[in-house]
Amino acid sequence: MPIYEYYCSDCTRDVEVFFLSFAEASQVKTLCPECGGKKLERVISNVAVVKEKTAPNASGSTKQNTKKEDTKSLADTMNKAGRGSKSNYGDDFKEVAGRLEKGESSTSIEKSMRARVGEKMETH
Repeated sequence: MPIYEYYCSDCTRDVEVFFLSFAEASQVKTLCPECGGKKLERVISNVAVVKEKTAPNASGSTKQNTKKEDTKSLADTMNKAGRGSKSNYGDDFKEVAGRLEKGESSTSIEKSMRARVGEKMETH
């Protein structure tokens, strides 16, 4: 479920490593998928934020359009991916999909999952 980015000192490449759960990410010794090197340093991923604006209303005011996260649709997509794959994505994957189906925000879920393995999540 989580994808972490690393810099490999052995082959001087930025690489991504996919883990099936947050617990696996904290317990497994990560090797470079390019060269097999052990000198990996975790890097912070870039984040993109998209803002949608609406046209001016009758009063001339422009308000930003804020959409509520469609957690049920996200859970459906995750469940379809899980059923269509031969891989077992594990209990964390199932838990996240279940919590999304109940309407919990993805930010809240990520924050609690990171807390389980001792990571802090900065929110802005």
